[in-house]
Amino acid sequence: MSAFFIFWISILAIAYSYLIYPILLSFRAGKKSLTPPKAPDEWPTVEVIFAAYNEEKVLEEKLRSVLESDYPKNKLRVHVGSDASTDKTDEILKSWAQRDDRLRWQRFGGRSGKANIINALAENSDADILIPTDANIIFTPDTIKHLVRWFARDRTSIVGANIIYDTENMKGIAEQEDFYLRRENNIKEREGLLYGTAMGIEGGCYAIRREAFRPIPKNYFMEDFFQSMQVMQRGEDVLVDTKAIVYEDVSTEIREEYKRKVRISIGNFQNLKHFFPVLYKQTFPLGFVFFSHKVLRWVTPFLLLAMLFAALQMGFTGHPLYQWLVVVAILWVGLTVAQVKRIVNFGGIPSYAAHFLYMNLALLDGFIKFSKGVKSNVWQPTKRKQA
Repeated sequence: MSAFFIFWISILAIAYSYLIYPILLSFRAGKKSLTPPKAPDEWPTVEVIFAAYNEEKVLEEKLRSVLESDYPKNKLRVHVGSDASTDKTDEILKSWAQRDDRLRWQRFGGRSGKANIINALAENSDADILIPTDANIIFTPDTIKHLVRWFARDRTSIVGANIIYDTENMKGIAEQEDFYLRRENNIKEREGLLYGTAMGIEGGCYAIRREAFRPIPKNYFMEDFFQSMQVMQRGEDVLVDTKAIVYEDVSTEIREEYKRKVRISIGNFQNLKHFFPVLYKQTFPLGFVFFSHKVLRWVTPFLLLAMLFAALQMGFTGHPLYQWLVVVAILWVGLTVAQVKRIVNFGGIPSYAAHFLYMNLALLDGFIKFSKGVKSNVWQPTKRKQA
């Protein structure tokens, strides 16, 4: 294949995933929206489960937001696994458990990792609905009811929440992260509306039927994607309810967010390897949505590299357009790596271009780590309450 076709096919593939595919979804969905079932006469039992490692900064607010929910008190329980915490996490859990018998907690010796703890908590639950979440995700009073009401539909097995960044601390890359998250929520909502295949519910908060939960594989990073894909493979629906709002402390430090995206990238390629057969065994709608929304994005770093090398080849043959494109690309990469903080704080198009590049550098970094073999999924949580 000539350098010309490699260059323009790569551009088209990136544009399709980030621009054309969302537009197609919007066009197909039109003004339609999912109509939630009526509130049940009797709400099912729910258990909110999460791992906590040194979460003293957010844990009190987290527990309060869940236990003071307007969900029927006799139907709601919380089970927390302390992942060998060394701060006041255990003290906070012990104090709350003494005041409210709906809270159970247990300490795991040695770092176990989120996935292993969620597996253990899910296995010990007898609730109808599980809500895996993160310690820094703050519920609103009606979050649980909005999530659970959808399970009156027999086909629905997972419902994702609408995670909104706390906008009080819009510094650093917070604005770009907030924009990306809101856009992703809209895309997933339309995928759920059209096909029942909301691609990649956020692991920070989602509800799943207990019988639909499957043990997360060893050393897995993106357990949320694993759960949603294994459900959709069986023909069951995965939806996102944008009214099921939860809040997350926004990321502001570029290095912290970069490390988080590298972890996500490792999980992305684990899932690509695990679910690759979906692309040719369940081509529509699941394979189509998987390819359009996720696979093309995960390989975008390689498409960008292909574009660069193709432009270099054509530039050497005397094409001035591609010579200029190579110069712009090298300047873009060099300036972003050297001055990313200043560019992001500058705002406007340069800040979003820098964010896009940094996101893809993290994807590439994660792929390299994945290709070397993943021996543990234990990681240091992102710093909470960043100044």
